[in-house]
Amino acid sequence: MSKPIPKGTEIYGDMTTALDSRFLNALVLQGALEKTGKPTLPVTIDRVEFHELLKYENGQTNKNAYLLYFAKSEKPLKLNNTNIKRICQQHGTMGAGWQGKEISLCLEDGIRPDMGGIKGSCVRVHPQIKPRTTVKNPYS
Repeated sequence: MSKPIPKGTEIYGDMTTALDSRFLNALVLQGALEKTGKPTLPVTIDRVEFHELLKYENGQTNKNAYLLYFAKSEKPLKLNNTNIKRICQQHGTMGAGWQGKEISLCLEDGIRPDMGGIKGSCVRVHPQIKPRTTVKNPYS
C-alpha cells in the first residue's frame, strides 16, 4: 500500500454521540437505555411546540409537526399519531396539561417512513395500563 491509514484512537464509549441529530431518535434512545440497563426511560415533559413547516438539515420538510420537549434535554421528539394517543390516554387531551408530567419512552418495532416504509425501531411512549374503575349499575 502506498498510503496506509495512520493509526487512530480506539473508541470504547457511546457511539451515538457521533450522530448529528437535532431530534430524539431510536439510536439515541437505545444508547440511553443501554446505559440504564432498563427497557424504558422515564422523562418529564417540558413543553409541546407546533411548527407549520419544519425544515430538516437534509432539505426535507414536514407540515404541521408537533415537537415534544423534555426537561434536561435539548433533543425533542417529533410526535406521531401513536405517541400523541398514548400521551392523551395518560395525561388528557390538552397539550398545556402535559407540562411537568412524566412519561416513559421505549423502543418498539414500527413502520419507518424515513426508511422507505420498512419496519424498524421507533421511539414510543410506553403505554401505561390504567386500572379500570367499576361503576355500580344504578338499575340493579
